[in-house]
Amino acid sequence: MGATPPESVKFGNISATTAAFGLKGGRYRLVVSANFGAGNVQLQMLSVDGVTWIAFGSPITAATYTTFDLPPGQYRLAVTAPATAVYAALTSVPL
Repeated sequence: MGATPPESVKFGNISATTAAFGLKGGRYRLVVSANFGAGNVQLQMLSVDGVTWIAFGSPITAATYTTFDLPPGQYRLAVTAPATAVYAALTSVPL
């Protein structure tokens, strides 16, 4: 049986919260760079109520990468003004 290719969601030059996207769940690495100003980027998951967005980790305020263990579900990257030119990639990491 072959290795499963990584699952990846990428965003380039955004300045607003993304549309929801689905993830299979597991370990993921989020890499973010931007012109942050006083803004930030926050990974969020849609709650089982289908309405409430729940934050994962701390808001990102400087170029960095972080690792998350995520359950399957719908996610988004919330971008808070004045952050602009946000580049982000959320990619699965084999365990």
